[in-house]
Amino acid sequence: MAEFLKVLGAVLPVFLIALLGFQLRRMDWLTKAADESLLKVSVNVLLPCLAFSNISNNPELLKPENVLLPPVVGFFSIGLGMAAGWLVRKFATGSTDASGRTFAISIGVFNFGFVPIPLVRSLFGENAVGVLFVFNVGTLLAMWSLGVMLLHGDLRTAIRKAINVPVVTVVLALVVNATGLHAYIPGLANDTIGMLGLCGIPMSILLIGAMMKDHFAECDFRSSFRVCSVSVALRIGLLPVVMIALAKWLPCSIELQQVLLVQAAMPSAIFPVLIARLYGGNPVVATQVAIVTTLVSLGTIPLWLRAGAAFVDLDFE
Repeated sequence: MAEFLKVLGAVLPVFLIALLGFQLRRMDWLTKAADESLLKVSVNVLLPCLAFSNISNNPELLKPENVLLPPVVGFFSIGLGMAAGWLVRKFATGSTDASGRTFAISIGVFNFGFVPIPLVRSLFGENAVGVLFVFNVGTLLAMWSLGVMLLHGDLRTAIRKAINVPVVTVVLALVVNATGLHAYIPGLANDTIGMLGLCGIPMSILLIGAMMKDHFAECDFRSSFRVCSVSVALRIGLLPVVMIALAKWLPCSIELQQVLLVQAAMPSAIFPVLIARLYGGNPVVATQVAIVTTLVSLGTIPLWLRAGAAFVDLDFE
């Protein structure tokens, strides 16, 4: 019971902050006009600072198994989810065009950053957070390459989008860590980067809550029962089993097992809404999948974390 309460205590603050973002949007304190600029700052400044501070002086990331395998597993995890969504897209949406393609992407892209980062830190510590950022190199590459190609069919655009600030920052931080250059970074610079990084998670989660408020009214959940039920069955039911099995049987380090366990429990992300808007998808389908899986995950995240930790034989800090 104490273990379950610890997991629940790590999960609840994340959703309370998202709920606050939802309410701030209702009160018009966090306006739509601010979304684009705040999202750019979060994704291109604050979260890269958080990644750099967790990677650039992390002894666990001197181990090859914590650098080479995590991005591959991250890419495969997103690709596996997209493949599962692709196979049932017509059954779920009645369509194989924009709606069906968007559904496949939404199933594949789980919430790999905003929610898992505080959970991994709370449950497993800073070393696992560093591995999470390396894992997310693969998830970002998969989201912007496979996701864009599924919707847009443009390989050049997909490759260009896959090379972005978060990915470049993680690679740079790994180089700094491996070469020992972190010892030459002034303390003032490290402190500044660390302080900026600490802002990234609450800011990002507030934005998620606000954006969900915007799109909630667009979703007629009664007429999209099949989209919602199939997305829950795949993203919250089947895919966590597969990812926890990977954590158990792949030659993973303990840190990668910890990351996979948390990622397995995650709902679909809000990013497919943006991808759908940019590349001719159906944002309403992406919103429906994100909202319904997020709501269901309020109850399932603690259950998956507890059951998965027992199966993989992991302990919480």
